[in-house]
Amino acid sequence: MTDTSRRNRRILIAITAALAAAAIVVPVLGVLMAPAMMKNQASTPITTTTKPVPTIKPVALRPVIRAIVTTPDQCEPPPPTPPDQPLRTCDITKTAVYDLGPEDLRPQLTDVDSFLNPLTNKQLVQVTMTEESTTDFARYTAAHVGQQVAFVRAGIVVWAPKITEPIDGQVLQLSGDVSSEQAKEIARMLRDEA
Repeated sequence: MTDTSRRNRRILIAITAALAAAAIVVPVLGVLMAPAMMKNQASTPITTTTKPVPTIKPVALRPVIRAIVTTPDQCEPPPPTPPDQPLRTCDITKTAVYDLGPEDLRPQLTDVDSFLNPLTNKQLVQVTMTEESTTDFARYTAAHVGQQVAFVRAGIVVWAPKITEPIDGQVLQLSGDVSSEQAKEIARMLRDEA
């Protein structure tokens, strides 16, 4: 055997030995380091980004007992009234005085917006409720068809529609003869913006 052959053979043996050693050491290191890696992963909090559901302070729903036409100078702000007591107050435009019963429901709103309906050319105020409030509102409207109800915010009647049929949708569209500015003000009040 020549010197070159011996040297090549030694190199080949050394490489084989190194590979064999690596084949043993790498899995052993993996097993030994796995608990430490798991520990580091467990202590690192996992964060996710989810868009929170925007919510608005619940709005009071009170049955309308009577409504009387009035003038703005006769609309005094009502004193603070507990939810279980009747309320006498004006509407947002100060053109009517309402005698209201105690609160029946407090729907949780998630979105309120106003816009012009291009099909009817009338202003709309669109209100979106939580799923739970949608269920409660559907039950309430089914039991009060033919009656008038008032959405009340800060002791003021924001909207007082007549229930013509059960309403079971999550999105309500309130419409009437209101100007763009009035629709925006109604939406602002329902959103509970100062």
